[in-house]
Amino acid sequence: MAIQNQGPELIQRLLELAWKPKKILFQTIAVIVAYFIFLFFQFIAPAAPEAAWLAGILIFIGKVLAYFIILLGMTSVAGLTMQELREKEGGSSALEKLKDIITSPLKIFAIIVALVIFHVIIDLWGKIPFVGELCWMFSPVITFPLGIAMVAVFLVLVFGAMLLPTIIILGKEGPVSDLIDFLRKNTIKFAGHFLIALVVAAITFVLLVSAIGWSRDISLTIMGDKYMYLQSHIPGFVRHVPGFQVMPRVQGFRGGEEYMGPMIYGPKADRWTLVVAGFVFGIIMWLIYMSIWGFILVNFSVAGSLSYVGLTGALEEKDEEEAIEKEKEEKKPARRTRKPRAKKSAPKKETKEETKEETKEE
Repeated sequence: MAIQNQGPELIQRLLELAWKPKKILFQTIAVIVAYFIFLFFQFIAPAAPEAAWLAGILIFIGKVLAYFIILLGMTSVAGLTMQELREKEGGSSALEKLKDIITSPLKIFAIIVALVIFHVIIDLWGKIPFVGELCWMFSPVITFPLGIAMVAVFLVLVFGAMLLPTIIILGKEGPVSDLIDFLRKNTIKFAGHFLIALVVAAITFVLLVSAIGWSRDISLTIMGDKYMYLQSHIPGFVRHVPGFQVMPRVQGFRGGEEYMGPMIYGPKADRWTLVVAGFVFGIIMWLIYMSIWGFILVNFSVAGSLSYVGLTGALEEKDEEEAIEKEKEEKKPARRTRKPRAKKSAPKKETKEETKEETKEE
């Protein structure tokens, strides 16, 4: 099936294939899992200034693991998109390709870590008195190209989230090398496709968040202080989602004692019904925001699939490969099934009574 690469056709196809509840559900679940993994590593990261290096490492590990989970979700979405483009069920699932999902981005992360370590070694050399300082003054000659390389590898990682799921689902050997080769050959065209996906994602996000904002303004106008009391009971662990706007908890004093609560306090602010309502309201709003981010990632996954198959003709190649395999299977001679031989019945042994009867008759 030919995929149109022109702007209007691509936008139309992107909107058709991205607004699918099953895809959004899969990706939202992946985003939620990634969210909690990152929060866990952020929680265990030490806050002491002297352990800032350890906190940085733990947060980096949390980001890497979250990236893998999100990539797993985007690979599931890519599998569904391939089924829709090929107009037939079946094909590889994300779990079947789990090894490639882990090893492919791991190679890119390893390059980033190696570049950072090289930069750190140069800076550590600069801490040596006299000789180190004199050598370090020439460091921009090396560190500037290192910075360019880090930015380039980071862009490969970002674009890889769009393209790697499709490359992995199609069963390409060496997904990372195939990704780099694709970006090298189709830089300008893919950049155009990426900008289209970015504009669609930005407009969708603004519209959905604006809808939430209008609803919030109406509730605030009608409910007044009670709405802020409810907002103050939204659990803290859901407040880290980008774009999640809630009334902030502020530090104040109540009855001469310090407390963390709503900006305007009333005697009924801690009523149990308000506490429960605020908690449940916060969870529901958090799920809505997570589903919005799930759609944003689905949008980029579908855009990556359309861009890759449209610029490489990968679907036609896949169909041809399957057709050739089918022909080979049909040409194979059918195995002859051997009929089971009938067992020869052993001669009956005559009993003494039978022989006696025969002699009497004679």
